Amino acid sequence: MVEALEAQGEARAGVATCPADGIDLETLLSSAREAAAVAPLRDVALASQAFRTVALGDTSVLVADPVMVRLYALIERLAKSHLPVLVCGETGTGKELAARGLHFQSARRDQPLVTVNCAALQENLLESELFGHEKGAFTGADRAKAGLFETASGGTVFLDELGELSPAIQAKLLRAIESKRITRLGDTRERPIDIRIVAATHRDLKEEVRLGRFRQDLYFRLDGAVLWLPPLRDRKRELPILARAFLSQACARIGRAPMGIGDGAMQALSLHQWPGNVRELRNMMEYVAATVVEDTVEPWHLDARLGRAPARAPAAGEARGVESGETFRPIHEEVQELERTRMLQALHAHGWNQTRAADAIAMPLRTFVTKFKQYDLQRSR
Repeated sequence: MVEALEAQGEARAGVATCPADGIDLETLLSSAREAAAVAPLRDVALASQAFRTVALGDTSVLVADPVMVRLYALIERLAKSHLPVLVCGETGTGKELAARGLHFQSARRDQPLVTVNCAALQENLLESELFGHEKGAFTGADRAKAGLFETASGGTVFLDELGELSPAIQAKLLRAIESKRITRLGDTRERPIDIRIVAATHRDLKEEVRLGRFRQDLYFRLDGAVLWLPPLRDRKRELPILARAFLSQACARIGRAPMGIGDGAMQALSLHQWPGNVRELRNMMEYVAATVVEDTVEPWHLDARLGRAPARAPAAGEARGVESGETFRPIHEEVQELERTRMLQALHAHGWNQTRAADAIAMPLRTFVTKFKQYDLQRSR
């Protein structure tokens, strides 16, 4: 292939394979295009290498999916402003990483980034944590204490799970943001603060406002810019890359040799819906690194964690194939068989409505229609 590219002069190429880089046509094409975009002139790049790493202080994030590339480009631009930012998305999608991006790419990067989990603290403790208290302000307050808004001066405060704040705290937060001053519990003096607010929630705050559970004026104060993080199931380009990276990191942390992810296991990961998103994937790779004794992750290692019917692990001779005399089917045939089976099941479940069936198995409708004809499913009706 390289020789052919050299003959073309300005050409580049990218290679994506199934299931290592995706299991549907659109994801594979997107992966191959991204790989071609980063390939050296007259050379070939692999999709598994086509990603970028964004440094966020002492941590980093891998970005490969086109939606995430655009999102982190927007974060870089917003970081240079002083706008408050509201980060929305399902639990586990990486909202805190987005907040770190806004802080560490801003002029405030050398000042504190303080994270507050609004759902983890009781109301009386949360007020004290945010605004501080004076000695004797409440039982157990044996000394004065500065709140997080004071200690984060010059930096950023990340309010995670903002939608869990009580109406009373919402009112005090609104006043602090508007006046840029706070009053400690048990004190009457106001103290100036210089912070940038980044808030995150998995709730639909517009709906919370409509239902009277969240203050509209506070919502408008915090939504200077809104970032929406897509769930992992919609970031199919990124899933294989993240899975391999998390597994490599998990192995390094416990001091074991690097592991690989077999084709069957990667296919199982790609078919999973990931209700816990990136956090669920990271935890699963930690579990695999700690419990799987083999060097390659196979489907039966994942079945219990993915909620699948347990598959039988091969016997020692079967695993090698050659010694057992077993011949293996090409992996693309097994992928096609699984696709055909799942499509038929979805069609039967939804009265042969292709749109609903495609949605049920999270397959793009255009891909579903193409494969419907390819597998001649009409004959199975």
